[in-house]
Amino acid sequence: DTSIAQRMLSQKTVQHEAVLATLAALANPPAPERLLPSLQPSMPQLQGLGLFRNGTWMATQAAPAELAMMLERARQLQRPVTLPQEQSRYWLVAPSGWSLLLDARQLLSADEFPPSLGVLTLDLGNGPLTLLARQPGDLSVGWTFDLRKPLGAVSQPFALHSWRTLTPADWPWPAWLTWAFASALLAVAGTAWQRTRAEARRQQEQARLAQMARLGSLGEMAAGIAHELNQPLTAILAQVRAAERLLDDEDERPVVRQALLASAAQARRAADIISRLRDLVQSSSPSTRAPVDAEQLMASLLFLRAEELARQGIRLSWSNASPGECPLGDRVALEQIVHNLVQNAADMSGTRNILVSGGVEDDAYVFHVSDDGPGITDEALPRLFEPFYTSRQHGMGLGLTLCETLAGAMDGRLSARNLDTGGACFTLRLPLAGADA
Repeated sequence: DTSIAQRMLSQKTVQHEAVLATLAALANPPAPERLLPSLQPSMPQLQGLGLFRNGTWMATQAAPAELAMMLERARQLQRPVTLPQEQSRYWLVAPSGWSLLLDARQLLSADEFPPSLGVLTLDLGNGPLTLLARQPGDLSVGWTFDLRKPLGAVSQPFALHSWRTLTPADWPWPAWLTWAFASALLAVAGTAWQRTRAEARRQQEQARLAQMARLGSLGEMAAGIAHELNQPLTAILAQVRAAERLLDDEDERPVVRQALLASAAQARRAADIISRLRDLVQSSSPSTRAPVDAEQLMASLLFLRAEELARQGIRLSWSNASPGECPLGDRVALEQIVHNLVQNAADMSGTRNILVSGGVEDDAYVFHVSDDGPGITDEALPRLFEPFYTSRQHGMGLGLTLCETLAGAMDGRLSARNLDTGGACFTLRLPLAGADA
């Protein structure tokens, strides 16, 4: 709030400089006694107006004793200078000969200052002047906040001093009592701590997986944008260079050449930025692969999603036809794929059961994620893994594309089909841990 008061006072002082500049620009200015009544309604702090020209002082107030000296100094500095007077008033003398007599107490009224300020003083050069006094200065109990800031006008950099003492009456007693009551309730609710802890861990894992999905989708999108924009940028660069070579010999040719060179540099810079973006979002090394315990993976999935899906009326189950066998892959990527497939199945209208099954088939470990929903339309089935293609109203069309990319990075393959009994089935085929390469 002190900064707000400082900005408000600075605006007033900058306004004084603007008035002096406007008066200096008048070719035939009116007499000061005629100008003063028209300026005072919008500038109540203006107490007098004067003009020193051709050795004559024309003003609504008597000339200050140091006028000639201050006028000379203003012309040397090429800006207005201040001349403090008695109490709260000061002259602002400009190099043009115009001068304003200002009363600092009238810059802002007390109700214009922010309500939290206590005491505010302004030093005009002859000692501090109190602009605001909402608190006595002899408070001995409490914390005192003390700030000092100069005003922003070059010609009137008066030192602003603000302080306030927070007494026990200002302390947030209601908030403290509320906090004490809430703490007592938390202590009583200690018996539910274990359940709360498990729920928090579940939400944390879900948030982590959601973040990974968002980052992966962003990577796919950025790679696509980089591919699409790099070609036109390269064409722009070639065209600009061709235009540079085809310049004729007119007088403005150097100026045109500089403009074209600058355009070429900007196009080259944009192409470099997009190239770095592509390098960032594309994986530079294959993902780390290791045997993944399918039972542990699905236990985590059931822990995170089964209760949530049950609240939606969907039953999630797991079946393992080959206990003890493990797929070879990246656990984090595999976890993300299975979670995305389960979420896609849950989003299908009419789904009531989702079955995740796993087992060994033809020297590979295969996951099947099947549901009893309406299935995939004939139009969407061949385009499921195309980037940005989606049949949902608010979908981005990147989830399945990301899953296919992650599967390929593990030497796996992701496919989809409709079941004869109704519903859809997504199949993820991965190398079998321990099998010959």
